[in-house]
Amino acid sequence: MRPSQVKKFQEQQTKFASSVSKRTKRIKTLWNKIQTQKTSDFCELEELVMEAHKLAGTATTLGFVDLGECGRDIEVLLKPHIENKTLPIGDEDIERLISGIDDIAKIEPKRPDDLTYGEVTLLHEQDRTKQLVYVVAEKPEDATEMVEQLQYIDYEVAMFETATELKVALDQEAPSVLIVDLDDFKLLDDITKVWRKNSGIPLVVLSATECWESRLRAAKAGAFTFFHKPVEYDDILGLLDSLWETNNAQYRVLIVEDDRTLAEHYSIVLQGAGMKTCIVDSPDHLLDELGEFHPDLVLMDLYMPNCSGVEAASVIRQHAAHTNVPIVYLSGETDLKLQMKALQVGADDFLTKPINDLHLTQAVSIRARRFRALSAMMDRDSLTGLLNHSNLKMALERELSRARRHKSPVSFVMIDIDHFKSINDKYGHPVGDKVIKGVARLLNYRFRKTDTSARYGGEEFALILPDTPADIALRLIDEFRSTFAKTPFSNGPETFTATLSAGIATFPEFDSIEGLIEVADSALYLAKERGRNRVVTHVELGNSDDPQEKNTA
Repeated sequence: MRPSQVKKFQEQQTKFASSVSKRTKRIKTLWNKIQTQKTSDFCELEELVMEAHKLAGTATTLGFVDLGECGRDIEVLLKPHIENKTLPIGDEDIERLISGIDDIAKIEPKRPDDLTYGEVTLLHEQDRTKQLVYVVAEKPEDATEMVEQLQYIDYEVAMFETATELKVALDQEAPSVLIVDLDDFKLLDDITKVWRKNSGIPLVVLSATECWESRLRAAKAGAFTFFHKPVEYDDILGLLDSLWETNNAQYRVLIVEDDRTLAEHYSIVLQGAGMKTCIVDSPDHLLDELGEFHPDLVLMDLYMPNCSGVEAASVIRQHAAHTNVPIVYLSGETDLKLQMKALQVGADDFLTKPINDLHLTQAVSIRARRFRALSAMMDRDSLTGLLNHSNLKMALERELSRARRHKSPVSFVMIDIDHFKSINDKYGHPVGDKVIKGVARLLNYRFRKTDTSARYGGEEFALILPDTPADIALRLIDEFRSTFAKTPFSNGPETFTATLSAGIATFPEFDSIEGLIEVADSALYLAKERGRNRVVTHVELGNSDDPQEKNTA
């Protein structure tokens, strides 16, 4: 574990330790009530099984292994009584476990370093704002144009001519990707001696030949992908976009778990891996949080008071909007038949407690990534990968709802490529598509994970900036406009640049989706009227309350 993880884990251990006596007292109280029962009332028995189940999962996860095993043993011994509708009066094995539970609770928990939790990448601890790319080229002049393209998009690029130079750089700092521009494969052989396949750094090979042998040598060297020269730089940028999205996707996980301590542990682990989490400790609030949080995955306990995970999953699946969101049960249930029965009711997978941190993050991220990919096919523009028009409005509605509750500003931006028809007429539609993708690429790269970008239609784009007042939005969008204006696009040997105009409207000055869109569009129109390649906010539209009247200004 990293130092920040160790500290948080120890804080959770301390918090759990302070609650142990209350938990064990509750277990002993319930057991004593059962022993004196004269009626066939199974309420206390069911509650005792639930308490033992929660103790088993939480204690083991937080390093109190012996206490967790004791809870699991109690649960296993009680379950046949639940199934057979009998009371465990006088059961010596259960009595022995429960009478000794306080002594077991005194056993020191394992230290974080002694647990089998794997290392989790803490994306939020990385300070780099620009993605670092290393380029190794036998002939630097051949790679100059590619390097300039990457720098215009705001990648940080370092170029080397030899594997020796690369080794020095790798020893100091690891890049996000390594690109090797080859004329022959001796350079690649040298590089594989200083770069390792398991380093996690993707290797991209650009080769003058594309025969089977060349591709095979690149594959054996561990290349992530292979391009035949001359390379269309838009393809390289597209690849980097894909890597950037994969490495920086902030998956949203809704944790449904009535044990707050355990839920907070899962939350910290997943947040440490760069995910955003929301905890629901009562299923009563589940649908509200689903609609507001919009998760990529629901991680849900199978056994909860008043409502089982299976019943909660059934309610979720009753709503068309939540039909496809993955539901993963996380429970100490080891009976395969019961697991399969639980999965029949709309859930997608079953993870067994206790689960180590690395397994949890991998299992969640794999399923969330698959859901994002499937959703993208339905919700996103096929050319740019940005949200489409209809889903943009849904995203804006969610942000406005959140902003009203928290009394925070939201800026909405409309962006348009200047003289786009002229670009299509002069260079052709494929080149026009490159320009559209260039805007989308820069939107993805320049703005926060919490910001939402969309292709509004044709050469128009939209951007939602939560917690951003108009003056800050103006500065950010103007920097974006300036950077794009310097970005070259190629048409064979010829290069050219394009410009953007943008209009900004802000909540709470405008309180509805329709109002924000209409006023931002009016501001965009005014930017074009003033000569294009500029940004205008709603403040500059004047005092007229009629956006249509402003359009005629």
